Amino acid sequence: MGFIQEWFGFNGWKELSTKGSIVATIAYRIIFIAGLAASIIAYSFISGGEDPSLFWIVVVGFVWFIIFQFTINLIFVNGSR
Repeated sequence: MGFIQEWFGFNGWKELSTKGSIVATIAYRIIFIAGLAASIIAYSFISGGEDPSLFWIVVVGFVWFIIFQFTINLIFVNGSR
């Protein structure tokens, strides 16, 4: 497994689906949505209170997705070694 797939792939979600409960899976998805909303709001606040363009919403969403994927993989795959 390559570095990118190991730390940023979907292996953490696979582990969560097979070993975790449905409540934990739903909780992590809710945490993802709440974090995404908080990231977009924080970016809007930091950039001076203006509504961000679609481009910056996508950029902030992608960065949050990468951070969240890293965290999930750290918890469920790479942290258990």
